[in-house]
Amino acid sequence: MKYLTQLIALICEFRNFTLFWLGQSLSEIGNRLTGFGLGIWVYQNTHAVTELSLILFLTALPGILITPFVGVLVDRWNRKWTIIFSEIAATLITLTLAILLLQGHLQLWHTYVSAFFTSVCGSFQMTAKAAALPMMVPRNQMGRVNGLIQFSTAVGQLAAPILAGILIANVQLQGLLLIDLSTYLITLLTLLFIHIPQPETSVLSTRGMTAILNDIVYGWEKISSRFFLLILLAFMTIYFVVNGMTSVLINPLILSFCSPTTFGIVMSIAGCGMVAGSVVMTIWGGGKKSISTLFIFSALNGIGLVIAGIKPFIPTIALGIFLSFFTVPIILSTNSTILQTSVQPNVQGRVLSLFYTVAGLGGAFGNLIASPLTDGFLEPMLSTDGVLAGTVGRLIETGQGRGIGFLMILEGLIILVISVILFNYFAYIPIDDKLLTADGQILDNKKIKAT
Repeated sequence: MKYLTQLIALICEFRNFTLFWLGQSLSEIGNRLTGFGLGIWVYQNTHAVTELSLILFLTALPGILITPFVGVLVDRWNRKWTIIFSEIAATLITLTLAILLLQGHLQLWHTYVSAFFTSVCGSFQMTAKAAALPMMVPRNQMGRVNGLIQFSTAVGQLAAPILAGILIANVQLQGLLLIDLSTYLITLLTLLFIHIPQPETSVLSTRGMTAILNDIVYGWEKISSRFFLLILLAFMTIYFVVNGMTSVLINPLILSFCSPTTFGIVMSIAGCGMVAGSVVMTIWGGGKKSISTLFIFSALNGIGLVIAGIKPFIPTIALGIFLSFFTVPIILSTNSTILQTSVQPNVQGRVLSLFYTVAGLGGAFGNLIASPLTDGFLEPMLSTDGVLAGTVGRLIETGQGRGIGFLMILEGLIILVISVILFNYFAYIPIDDKLLTADGQILDNKKIKAT
């Protein structure tokens, strides 16, 4: 009850953040509706998984690669107007798609181009929003704030496919695009009525590509000069590699012995796990020892993956995936909180963008290696007469999908072991005191220059 009261007080007291969060939450749902609807449109018009995969690739990779440059610009520009202009650009992209669709001129290559530019806009929005949050609320509330952000994401992931499935049958894709446009407009209105303070001016007066590259290097020096941040970056990269593999493996793991209906039920349970985890983080805030929270819940994430992979049995798979998904918003929120409270506001764009880039590439790498590892190695090894049938196969069974299960077990064990080691390592270091310090200065609202 105490935590819930504090959360309600936070929402009531910080009107700017509350309006910001509500607007961004609505935009999140609208974006996911459009993304889901475009995926259906592409598949219905091509009946090719490759084309759909290309859309997903173009939506993710460009944003990842340009994010370091985006981070420099976010530190140079006004963060509120960076968010507004990126929202306007995303609105124009959606409007263009809607016009093309209504006129009957929408073609496949249009979706590729829109996916690319949407990814670029998303990179600006993600970096600017993350850097703006510490300017809007006190440092000791960042855990709850990031929990609320993850709650919006979890609700969007859970609700968007259901809503899109209902809406697309009634209003078709053009209806989804118009709904997305309306959410953009509401988001823009909320942004115009809120105030996002700017940090103290950073020395970024020079221009040109050389200056931008120097600023990226400066952001890396801020990370590499602090051993703790290097460890955090390495750990989160490993986590995203595992997460990327898991996102590819869940579908075939379940469909190898169950129907698509059962798969849908399990994924709904997983979505409920994400919502539950974000609610817990929002109310609780992650506690005072952020680093301990990070490694405790990442260890639970590993345990969940082990449980999911151990047997071709839906109850254990559902339990494991629920536990794994439950920890995701807590892990991501805690990681964001640590970064936002341990880095000076005027360099957060550069530091956060480098974290996003490295971790994002880790996730993409995980997506790429999951199928070769299972199809080329582990699945044959755990066939009924495979190399591992008489050893590992006795514990986790053999046959279709068991190589996938074994890889998920290995993923879980890797995350579990690393989390336990790092938890014990930092248990002997007063790291949480250091998290309150960036470059020898305490991070607080007194350092914020309201402009």
